[in-house]
Amino acid sequence: MSHEASDDFAPDRDRVADADPAVPIIDIAPFVHGHPAAREMVIAAVKRACEQVGFR
Repeated sequence: MSHEASDDFAPDRDRVADADPAVPIIDIAPFVHGHPAAREMVIAAVKRACEQVGFR
């Protein structure tokens, strides 16, 4: 799969500056083997990691 670079890409520097530089480690075992509430906790952790590390 090939992606062409876009010349008009400009990162959101304020958001990048505020981002947590550490990539979190998320244990997904509760999602596979857990109670529905545990699944929701994993989903929330993944969402938070994606938003704070730079994925929106």
